[in-house]
Amino acid sequence: MYKKICTLIIASLMILTVAICGCTESTGGNTETNEEITTITIVDAAGRTVEVPQNPGKIIALSCALREVVYLQSQEKVVGIEYREASKEIDGTFPSGLELPYLAAYPELMDLPVVNSGNSVNFEEIAILNPDVIFVGTSGAANADNIQTKSGIPVVVVYVATVGTDTQNEKYYETLRIMGEVLGKEERSEELISIINEYENDLAMRTENIPEDGKHTVYVAGRPYCGVHGLDGTDPHWPSFELINANNVASEVSDVSEGITINKEQIIEWDPEYIFVSEASINLINEDLNDPAYQGLNAFKNGNIYGVPPYCWYSFNKGTGIANAYFVGKTIYPEQFSDINVSKKADEIYEKFLGKPVYSVMESQFGGYTKLDLN
Repeated sequence: MYKKICTLIIASLMILTVAICGCTESTGGNTETNEEITTITIVDAAGRTVEVPQNPGKIIALSCALREVVYLQSQEKVVGIEYREASKEIDGTFPSGLELPYLAAYPELMDLPVVNSGNSVNFEEIAILNPDVIFVGTSGAANADNIQTKSGIPVVVVYVATVGTDTQNEKYYETLRIMGEVLGKEERSEELISIINEYENDLAMRTENIPEDGKHTVYVAGRPYCGVHGLDGTDPHWPSFELINANNVASEVSDVSEGITINKEQIIEWDPEYIFVSEASINLINEDLNDPAYQGLNAFKNGNIYGVPPYCWYSFNKGTGIANAYFVGKTIYPEQFSDINVSKKADEIYEKFLGKPVYSVMESQFGGYTKLDLN
């Protein structure tokens, strides 16, 4: 009797074990089992130590971090996006998803659930989507801790702001490596860094022998930050100028690439030979170009004002910044860039960053690489 009871107990435990492990009928020799989740510990861009699942299946990217997720070929993991990225309305003041290169490449992302509204995170929606990791672009530690505490999901702060100086570039490369480690895309992160370095080296090599007295003075206008700007919105270290060693008249205003406002009198005093305009701000630029004071600029009188797709537009489109450098180079130094077809070069760059050529979309949305009609 005792042996029979023991036998029944053992049999019952075996059945229970099979049920708990989730084993089902075998098909093709494959058995499905639950595996323990592998985690890694990283130090993010805010200096926070975070334990995250390695190679997560579902992710969300806040504060403009989705672009880098796409650069790292992980867009299939994304389960929710930000409201600006989902927007299909173009108002000429703030970004729309239709105007962003990474969403032009993968428009299906625009149909995913929206997980924020302005600076407010929708924690209920995030709970429903249940991502494994949340990336937050260029955020403070306190904000990231708040999101992590309220959501119960690991939050990784990443640097997705502008590049341009050596310090900014290194911070960006470190972020690509951190994201690559989390996403299981280490090889792609190193490949992307190599791609950026190859373009940087090519651009530098083309312009390195131009003497200082042979460098034209240049100015970027309409550089967006917190919305669009007119001719007074510029960047002292606009990456597209930095990459070709151009003589940016605003370079002494600041030591970093950033959006700043310059007064009209200063622009007139600088009197740059060439002006390159962020086409995101074209409406305000056109208004300013009707001002007689600006019409006295040599760039205006000589017809040397050009439009470029926005580098800064819902954070920073690194591929666009490199493509813009080739256009600027071909415009002010045609001999050094005589072999470059700018539209083809832009598509080559977009393909390497995004996996798809999207210059035609940027051209249709903004106007593309063009000389502005000043009549």
